[in-house]
Amino acid sequence: MRWAARWAVAGVELAAVKRRELRALTDDDAARAIADLLDLAAQLPAREGGSGLVEQQRLLAPLRRR
Repeated sequence: MRWAARWAVAGVELAAVKRRELRALTDDDAARAIADLLDLAAQLPAREGGSGLVEQQRLLAPLRRR
C-alpha cells in the first residue's frame, strides 16, 4: 500500500477514534481539560506586541532556501 493510501485509511480510523473519545468525554473531563489549558496559557511568557508572524517568517525562511 502506498504512503498516501495508508494515510487515507489512517485518517478515517483516527476520525473514528476521535468521535468515540469525544462521545465518552464527561462534562467533568471537559471542564478539567479546559482548566488545564487555561493554566498552561497563564504560564506562557507575556507577548511583547505583534502577532509573531515576522518571527515565524524568520524561523521558516532558511527552510525555504533548501
